Amino acid sequence: MADLTRRGLLAAGALTLLAGCGKDQPRQQAADGRPQGTVNVWLHGSQDTGRQFQELVHRYMADFQVDVRLLYLPVGQLDAKLLTAFSGGAPPDVFKIGHWSFPAHAKKNRLAPVDTKALPLQNYEPGTTTPLTYQDVPYGVPVDFNPCLLYFRKDRFEEAGLDPGKPPATWEEIAEYSAELTSRDRRRVGLQWLYGDPQWALMMLTALVKGKGGEFGKKLTTEQGLNALTYMSKLGNPQLSNPLGALGLFYSGEAAMVVSGAFLGPALEKLGKDKLTFGKQYGVAPMPAWAGGTSVVPAYTWGWGVAKDSPNQFTAWHLVNYLQGAPSVTANLDNGIIIPAKGWREAGPRGKSEIMKIVADSLPHVDFGPIVPGALELAKAAAGAVDSVAHGKATPAQAAAAFDTTVRLIR
Repeated sequence: MADLTRRGLLAAGALTLLAGCGKDQPRQQAADGRPQGTVNVWLHGSQDTGRQFQELVHRYMADFQVDVRLLYLPVGQLDAKLLTAFSGGAPPDVFKIGHWSFPAHAKKNRLAPVDTKALPLQNYEPGTTTPLTYQDVPYGVPVDFNPCLLYFRKDRFEEAGLDPGKPPATWEEIAEYSAELTSRDRRRVGLQWLYGDPQWALMMLTALVKGKGGEFGKKLTTEQGLNALTYMSKLGNPQLSNPLGALGLFYSGEAAMVVSGAFLGPALEKLGKDKLTFGKQYGVAPMPAWAGGTSVVPAYTWGWGVAKDSPNQFTAWHLVNYLQGAPSVTANLDNGIIIPAKGWREAGPRGKSEIMKIVADSLPHVDFGPIVPGALELAKAAAGAVDSVAHGKATPAQAAAAFDTTVRLIR
């Protein structure tokens, strides 16, 4: 999942940072329902990316006399290192991973169910813990919750003679607008997909297939599946490149539209508010739906989880609950990062923004795709199908058949 360097935390000198987590570190289980001992936490990012989180952890340590030890890992290495830690019997107490990783760990009996004495689940918006639940057991809580929405360049619309006050609302209109916005050499396009990213490929196929009334996750060789691959192949240009991918192409103006999460608004501001200002050069709109079809808003979230083998589970969940509290909701919201606790839109000025209103309105329609142990492999198969058709290496039928074969092996 592209992180876009959108988190920003500054180190606090009193915070303990570890290079690892091992069995020889003494940890004490709280027998009296009070936080105590040591909690080891693994998360992606670096200690140089954000003051708020560091200060919050340091405050927890001071308030509860708990030793919190953080290990920051590159996002591309976190899953592999966590799997190695589980296999070696020395996982961290707490970790932050993508929702797509929870089912596989839950199936292997590696996760501790949420301790509702330490962390009340009723504090979260309905449905937002669904992707972190496996076989009706909640194993995590959401942080960095992102339903998708449409970003569009108002200036590009005006150049093409399109009304920037009337963004496309359907996939059919997306195709029509894209035809007007794409140059002959295809160096400038309408909608640009996030090619090569498994989770985004899975999300787009989820929206396109299920929006037509189909099922996604077992087969693509269906009418809806073939229609989705064909549709995606006719939009965008996989040959365009930018260090920030499709989102960088949107910033440069080469892409007039992208589908992304709420984080993109603040990220664009940090790239350069003078060049790209919300309401002036670009705007946002709800996720498109097929004309006459069902509204399907693909979404993803990162989640906090706790290891079943942790000897300090109550304190681990108590820490997570603290990290998800009102100060964190407010600070994260300002960066476009949503912790979907009830009342999250009231947590700060950005909660009243047009982007956050669209997010809030979309909650009844969010779809996280198949919540299955093979979710990560399924996403990779989705990206393989989308990219092979986009690059002309396979027809939609061939790509769909290859996807089906992979899915049968996963299952």
